[in-house]
Amino acid sequence: MNRVLHIGKMTFRGIWLSINVFVGITTAISAYCGYIDPDKMAIAQVLNMLYPGWVLLSVLLIIADLFLYRKSAWIAAAGILVGIGPILDFFPLNIKTGKLTADESGRTFTVLTYNTYGFADNQDIHPDWGNRTLSNILAVDADIVCIQEGNNITGKKHGVGSREQRDSVRTRYPYIIDTPELANEILLSKYPARLIPTPQPEWGTGKYAAYILDVEGNELLVINCHLQSIGLTPDDKEAYRELTDKELRPTRKELSQVKSDVMPKLLSAFKIRGQQARHIKQFIDSMNMKNVVLTGDFNDVAGSYAYRTIRSCGLKDAYAQSGFGPTITYNASRFYFHIDQIFYRGDLRSLSIARGKSRSSDHYPVFATFLWEKNQEE
Repeated sequence: MNRVLHIGKMTFRGIWLSINVFVGITTAISAYCGYIDPDKMAIAQVLNMLYPGWVLLSVLLIIADLFLYRKSAWIAAAGILVGIGPILDFFPLNIKTGKLTADESGRTFTVLTYNTYGFADNQDIHPDWGNRTLSNILAVDADIVCIQEGNNITGKKHGVGSREQRDSVRTRYPYIIDTPELANEILLSKYPARLIPTPQPEWGTGKYAAYILDVEGNELLVINCHLQSIGLTPDDKEAYRELTDKELRPTRKELSQVKSDVMPKLLSAFKIRGQQARHIKQFIDSMNMKNVVLTGDFNDVAGSYAYRTIRSCGLKDAYAQSGFGPTITYNASRFYFHIDQIFYRGDLRSLSIARGKSRSSDHYPVFATFLWEKNQEE
């Protein structure tokens, strides 16, 4: 009997150790799959997209290891530690320090990025006083607002929301640049701004617009991005919801449908976003400007190929630099990912970043505060 129990114990430990090895290796690999060009291996981006899930699974496994087989805990822990850099991109641990001096407060400006869902209401709520998404923008009162999936928000006859809201937008933002030909991207600015030509291929839903702003004497290049979406149909989204329903176990048919319908679209979008990211990087390099803020709906997560490619021209991630803990910026169809980004470089420092709570759009608004590190007029 003792021999049988010993063999059973050893078998269990072997299986448990194998599980730890598999999860540890997969976690470590998925942390760096964002470096792989999707044109060569698009499936690697799927693994990278699921990286936070592998980290969470590793943490749960470590907890279980402490009760079942402690010696195996270091394997899952090693998988996490190998990817410590990528972890801090989506799970930063920044602690806010000290208040700004009066001089520093005078050298700050704020940026809002918001995919507005065409100013339709994602929850189908239409108050008499106007448009909820437009109200969110006015409530934040950012100095620079980059809108994706916008439309004519100030037109007297066919504009968004109430007349009072549209008048408030025109009064508050004297510089409004609407580019319907570029995926309906809109810039609202309190600072003088002009549109910069951005010749780009016809990619589909993905576009980007660029502007040069005079921010109190400081020249700033602002880029407003909307990278390629997956392009899922209502049937695709319904299949995904059924697949992720906790109360229902997915059938082979449902798994097959996701594999045949959703996965090809997902992989194609990864490839197009990779091309767009390289194009945007080349554009930034060609502008040869020190101070840059790039915002928008990436339709991709921190650590992805598109994310890393655009950041490779010296851009920092405002969330990674001043946020704390993980966040999500997309709230519909159970695609709970952080896909709206704010990057920057130059004589700038990210002081804070926050995500709004309103679900009037399928994206949450993201709001950042920046400080000019030095007064360039001196």
